Amino acid sequence: MTALIQGPVTIDRILAVVSGQPIVLSDVNAALEFHLVEPPPGTSDVVGAVLEQLIRRRLLLAEVERFQPPEPDPVEIGAVLDATTARIGAAAFERALAVTGLTRDQLRRHIRDDLRITTYLNQRFGANRDPAERGADIERWIGDLRRRTQITVLPRTL
Repeated sequence: MTALIQGPVTIDRILAVVSGQPIVLSDVNAALEFHLVEPPPGTSDVVGAVLEQLIRRRLLLAEVERFQPPEPDPVEIGAVLDATTARIGAAAFERALAVTGLTRDQLRRHIRDDLRITTYLNQRFGANRDPAERGADIERWIGDLRRRTQITVLPRTL
């Protein structure tokens, strides 16, 4: 039996490179499937919005790695994983694992890193400050990180 080839099929593609580390379409899809990031309401370019959030996350993780905040409690990681499963439903969670190719361990590491980012931001910018002032300080700092980091966003057309 012969298979008909209908043209190229994109399995994955690089969308951006941050300090030599690629962010691929499957990263964006996984972030959406597991609701790890949410595009702003009314966004017409969902992939672009999520990609921007993943670029920011990559910048933040580079700083977290430099300063090594305390490790999150494994119980807290488990609680976030359980909440993620409950939020999307057990069947949808298992389907999302299969569709994205992520393992539970990879998802746990993502959650761990998110908690490390939160700890780092709280240490650096204070957890109890005025939210608007704190947010503005974080945005200025991230802007500085962007200027100091090589970021390449690739065209998303085929």
